[in-house]
Amino acid sequence: MIIINQLNKERLNDFFDYLSTHLSENGINETPLFQPLSIEKSMLNDEWKERFKNGLKKDANTAGWRKLWIATNQENQIVGHVDIRSHNEQYTEHRVLLGMGVDSNFRKLKIGQKLMEFIINYCKNDDAICWIDLQVLTNNEPAIKLYKKMNFQLQSSMEDMFRIDKTSYGYTAMTLNVE
Repeated sequence: MIIINQLNKERLNDFFDYLSTHLSENGINETPLFQPLSIEKSMLNDEWKERFKNGLKKDANTAGWRKLWIATNQENQIVGHVDIRSHNEQYTEHRVLLGMGVDSNFRKLKIGQKLMEFIINYCKNDDAICWIDLQVLTNNEPAIKLYKKMNFQLQSSMEDMFRIDKTSYGYTAMTLNVE
């Protein structure tokens, strides 16, 4: 059984431990590169922690805001997360950027799908949100397959956006209208 709850301050360090492990798996052991980072730099650093902390403190409709939910199992272990945050550009208050991940030990259990269903329903019930946007590395086929299943539409694909560890990676933009 998976439970999805909004992250509270008491679980912030647990979340950072989970995220640290999650990032350390970026591009290793048959996991596609899911962050545009080299394997050596795929780690949680203080800058990332501060962006999360600062974003979570801000009210929605304030530049830089972020909301975050964690999926936990019966042992109360964090097994996945989903977050939405503001775009940096002005006049984009009606759109949010999506981020998500699932612990590698708990993949193929439909946790990602449950997180997506949760966040889509959340956004549909928030009158201020009309669109959910995301960017994904084009090689991350499992993620793209899930997003398509959830009716996200392809907006663009930029070939050779990143060159990481001497390998070229494309970047795909997708969106979902939740009005």
